[in-house]
Amino acid sequence: MKRFTGSVVGMLVLNAAFSSALAADWYAKDNLQPGHDPSMIRLDDGYALMSTNNHLQLWTSEDAYTWKDNGRTMQAVPSWLAQYAPGMEDVWAPDIYKFDDEYRVYYCGSEFGKRNSAIGYTASKSMIPGTAGYGWTDKGHVFHTKEGTDKYNAIDSDIIKTSQGEYWMAFGSFGLGIQLIKIDGKTGYQASDDMTVYNIARRTSTASGGAEEGPALIEHNGQFFLFTAWDKCCQQGNNIEQTTYKTAYGRADKVTGPYKDRAGYNMATGGGTILLERYGRYVGPGGGEPFQDINRVRFVHHYYDNAGDKYNHIHIRDVVFTDDNWAEMGQPFLGRYLSAEVEHGALTRGVSGDLVITSSKTASNGEYLAYINTEGTVIRLPMNIPQAGEYLLRYRYANGGTGDATHGVSVNGKERIVKLPPTGSWGTFPENSVVMIPATLKRGGNFIEVRPVPNDFFSELDRIDFLRVIRDTIPGNGFDNGIRIRLDENDQLAIRDGGYAIFENVVTDSITSTAVRMQVKNGSGKLSLHAGSKDGKVISECDLSKTVKAENGWSEVECSSLGGESKLSGVQDFYLTASGQSGEVVIGNIIFKAASVEASSSSDETVESSDSGCESDEDCGTGIRISEIAGARFSVSRMEGVYSVRLNDSNINNVYLLNSMGQIVGVRNVRGSMVGADVRFENLPKGNFIVRVK
Repeated sequence: MKRFTGSVVGMLVLNAAFSSALAADWYAKDNLQPGHDPSMIRLDDGYALMSTNNHLQLWTSEDAYTWKDNGRTMQAVPSWLAQYAPGMEDVWAPDIYKFDDEYRVYYCGSEFGKRNSAIGYTASKSMIPGTAGYGWTDKGHVFHTKEGTDKYNAIDSDIIKTSQGEYWMAFGSFGLGIQLIKIDGKTGYQASDDMTVYNIARRTSTASGGAEEGPALIEHNGQFFLFTAWDKCCQQGNNIEQTTYKTAYGRADKVTGPYKDRAGYNMATGGGTILLERYGRYVGPGGGEPFQDINRVRFVHHYYDNAGDKYNHIHIRDVVFTDDNWAEMGQPFLGRYLSAEVEHGALTRGVSGDLVITSSKTASNGEYLAYINTEGTVIRLPMNIPQAGEYLLRYRYANGGTGDATHGVSVNGKERIVKLPPTGSWGTFPENSVVMIPATLKRGGNFIEVRPVPNDFFSELDRIDFLRVIRDTIPGNGFDNGIRIRLDENDQLAIRDGGYAIFENVVTDSITSTAVRMQVKNGSGKLSLHAGSKDGKVISECDLSKTVKAENGWSEVECSSLGGESKLSGVQDFYLTASGQSGEVVIGNIIFKAASVEASSSSDETVESSDSGCESDEDCGTGIRISEIAGARFSVSRMEGVYSVRLNDSNINNVYLLNSMGQIVGVRNVRGSMVGADVRFENLPKGNFIVRVK
């Protein structure tokens, strides 16, 4: 094992109170859901999944982890397909999409190795067997290609609806690669007002053999993202080592392109940024597509398990977008959202022997990273975080040496040096084998990087959990997932009867009051907070018939005291459930504070409260807080899209800008700035913001 030389440049103080406060389940296990060329769609009560070569077998799930097999939806290959692809015994590469009030599944058939191929679709009013409108009707031919005539191939279709309301279909493989045609949203067939076949991606290297297929599109922040699969697919079992499949992508300002990769190369002339390729036991991660979940973009794809059965399974990952709107691939979903299995990070090795993915029965998902040793070695973990604010990173490691190892842990470019004391053994990860790292996270994409810092000792790393430090507020729209919920046009949580929203990893010790209030609109019925699961202990209940008017169009309801007879402690998952609603209830903040303490107005620019009493972030423990001292310490001026903060106190270290929901949207470090200095927050959306300082 390699040893560092050098000195420790910083330290982390661990709040010992957390050594016995790890109640939230942390051990993950891959569910090994089968599937090949998968397609998923978000439903009101969960998800639907289909894949290749099973007559459009339908799987449904409430949580995207535990799946129910609903059997085949297609009893035989449609007879019309034989005209274009003789001898087809099954259909390939389904794509599920909802057109207004109808679900459509586009599929394809092809003579293997030839361009005698066709795309068709089948439709149903419902995706759930046994519900009103369920039943599939085949709608026949949409598009085809012919060997000897066409230089592209009519397989692997994917539908997108643009923000302008237009429907488009990408498809293709090999030859001229990926094509795009316009679709008539009413009929589902090619649109008559634009019959162009646009070539949007093509492999030009002779070494690749033109191997590009499986296109998929999504729009995000006004730009279009094209994901494709490269190289050799589908060799599994004894032939698994022959599979070189991977996922690449590019971005365009128009749906018709040009799509360029992060280096600026056009995908139509061979460009493409690699997002996923073989690592560890995960071979051939490709054949996937993005889909819009309630509050995040996710990507479902297949891979082959080289340490298990060597056959195809699916992973569902978050797509995490950078501030400049490029995509990076997040964690496979293993049942929890606020967790990162480090072996699934983007791994950069300083030398070839670093970052070895190693097996252990005590490690989460049975794997961890060993040999985090050499300068230049980096573990990058893209994470979607729905709630902005203060967090503790629960850092699970093993150090079998006799002295402290040291890591540099960077959150969105701001690094902290972390000491990792000896744990007594290598490759084992018990509950108390953790340190806590304070961090400020933003809503949306966050990027955590871990690197070794030169030292005489080193550490292995298993997993990082992201724990919400909550003093008095959880914004309703900071949920991780749920059912019968949505984000409305004002980015607020709307929930219906029987629905629930999940808020993972709440540090209950940091909540300073047992009082609970909720901001609501259009209220009826009851809202309940549960600990641990949707059916877990009710820790607070709110009768919406007892709401009173509050500011800014909200009403407030006083709920039962948090925790009931016993005070909550440790790390808990909160589930907010709705019952007895006649329509939607819109939820603002969940407030853990007595009504006698007035909530700040969203039009306020400054808010007064007491200092935290923390000498440093490390000393704050579970009570990390942003101190706000109004008036004398700073002044604020604003114009359209800009807040300018003038500092009147040289002891200010950070200036925070929060939205009306209490979420941090910007932070400026001003440590050492002179009195009279100006701090600007620019390019802000319309709305009112709160300025706070620490």
